[in-house]
Amino acid sequence: MKLSYFIVLFGTAIIIISFFVALAYMKKEKPQYYNYIFLYIILGLLLSINTIVNNNKVWISSIKISILIEQTISLCQSLMIGLFFIEVLKNSIINNKMRLLLFLSILIQTSLLIIVLSTNTEIKPSISSNLVLIIFSFFYLRDLMFNKPKLILLKSSVFWIVIGIFFSSCISFPINSLIPFIAKDHGFRNLRSYIFSISNMSVIVMYLLIIKSYLCLKHPQNL
Repeated sequence: MKLSYFIVLFGTAIIIISFFVALAYMKKEKPQYYNYIFLYIILGLLLSINTIVNNNKVWISSIKISILIEQTISLCQSLMIGLFFIEVLKNSIINNKMRLLLFLSILIQTSLLIIVLSTNTEIKPSISSNLVLIIFSFFYLRDLMFNKPKLILLKSSVFWIVIGIFFSSCISFPINSLIPFIAKDHGFRNLRSYIFSISNMSVIVMYLLIIKSYLCLKHPQNL
């Protein structure tokens, strides 16, 4: 079994665990933004299933349909995380600017997807959302430093989610930006696979921190 495929399977297992953890806390009182996180987890599970199906060559239709499914799910994930940040920072003075950035990010991501499907250009549409999520994370951390100096971070549910998103976006953004510049020759196939694996591992870390976030719901005073 290739390392890249093992990471996909391992990541899928972590997403499944996060899904059941989310279900376990479904009836517990929690902030509104967890609705977006729950949908994000479900979308992540669908994305993993699509990847596994493609790796096992079960998908017999056009490769463009496979890309469309993958990137559409990814776009929906970007929207969920964007709405999560908007809800978390709803009282921030930059909330309106965040709404505009989210709209522009989704528009750019959709446009890049259309370009990829129509021209076979190898561009990762998610690079726009990666950049915007890094900016959103910065907004949160800035507000955290100025407005909540006494927050117990180790017990803060939203803090762990943001750190996971920030870490994953910081890893994925340069990798997704680099991919178009790596040759598609057979000799570079392993290199491309390893680079994708690094990005996937950062996503696994993010889901682990989401699980940590749910466990922090035992301390509602530090949401």
